[in-house]
Amino acid sequence: APEMDLSYRSTMSIYKSILEQFNPALENLVYLGNNYLRAFHALSKAAEVYFKAIEKIGEQALQSSTSHVLGEILMQMSDMQRLLSSDLEVVAQTFHIDLLQHMEKNTKMDVQFISESQKQYELEYQRRATNLDKCMAELWRMERARDKNTREMKEKVMRLRSEMQAFVSESQREAELEEKRRYRFLAEKHQMLYNTLLQFYSRV
Repeated sequence: APEMDLSYRSTMSIYKSILEQFNPALENLVYLGNNYLRAFHALSKAAEVYFKAIEKIGEQALQSSTSHVLGEILMQMSDMQRLLSSDLEVVAQTFHIDLLQHMEKNTKMDVQFISESQKQYELEYQRRATNLDKCMAELWRMERARDKNTREMKEKVMRLRSEMQAFVSESQREAELEEKRRYRFLAEKHQMLYNTLLQFYSRV
């Protein structure tokens, strides 16, 4: 039936989209995220060295009778930077552990799971379609031969068609749910990171 064929193609398209678009995009996010982390750690290290130098100049200024107050200001700036770096490190840890590691782990597991689900669905669909086609061909033969068991075969064909329609509809719903689950996972993880960043900026 055309509607079953349409539903089948739609389900296969969802699996294909997850495998060929979503998962590679997630892998790319992990790669970019690791680059982002490396850049952050390099910046954090450079900032630490820079503000340590500021601290030393501040210590020198403390020894001066004319610039004592300025020395205190420089020391405070260095201390503030140390606190900010410590808070930012928490954000980086959240990004690394709660987001990147989860995405990397999920992607590896997901490729296998979706590939198997797609293959299983395809095989089951083909099995049911072949069985239905055989029964319909047999029904056509029986009708031409005016076979007395035609009615039973007609009922069997109707039952098989109904079961296949239910299978195809349920499979499409499941595939749509799997797709939605993946986008929700990505959105929820980034919302958590966003909240951590928000807490950081509210303290600045």
